[in-house]
Amino acid sequence: MVRLREKENCFFIENLFEENIVAGFSKPTFKGNVLEDIPQIFEPSSENFKIAFLNQVHSSTIHSIQKQGCFEGDGLITKKTGIICVVRTADCMPIFLSSEELGIIGIIHMGWRGAKKGILDNIKYALKSFKAIAGLGMRQCCYKVGREFLEYPEFSEFLRKDDNDLYFNPIDFIEKRLTAHGLREDNFFDLNMCSHCSKENFFSFRRDSTDNRTLSFIVKTGKA
Repeated sequence: MVRLREKENCFFIENLFEENIVAGFSKPTFKGNVLEDIPQIFEPSSENFKIAFLNQVHSSTIHSIQKQGCFEGDGLITKKTGIICVVRTADCMPIFLSSEELGIIGIIHMGWRGAKKGILDNIKYALKSFKAIAGLGMRQCCYKVGREFLEYPEFSEFLRKDDNDLYFNPIDFIEKRLTAHGLREDNFFDLNMCSHCSKENFFSFRRDSTDNRTLSFIVKTGKA
């Protein structure tokens, strides 16, 4: 059973990935400055962690990385130990990935534009050995979309009509796309935390038009 371990400034995701994988997301006490906030989350630590993050552009681009830095796109995948991969969200969906067999970790920032452009089809690995988690982001309960979504064939089966309104189900969309690429259904997990209606008042752009962002992160440590 996946569980969250609460710390002062973040939540760590436990009981899913292998022991040397650390994943989680920040609390609203941090405003989403990657280079300032992430080091505080990982202090104190004896490991010399590096940070990789994104200039997020709602694209289908996923980078396979070997070093720290800022990359333009919406996904990061690495086999390297000690690189903290980070995405920033305030309603879009962070998706955590790990394969113990291949020694790979990754994280994806997925909004509806990236979903429509096929970002989940751009993971350059068969997903049979992977585990995946949908993190903190807007769920169908609050994901109201316009009538133009009826014209997008990739979304048609993931829409719910409520009177004259339409609501998109990103979780079912993610699960279907990932399982189409080999992910086992029992290796897909949903934290079931909606950024828009969370009682913890996580950042939501649609609710508050905020510039602040939640930081979701994953790193492969040197711990055996």
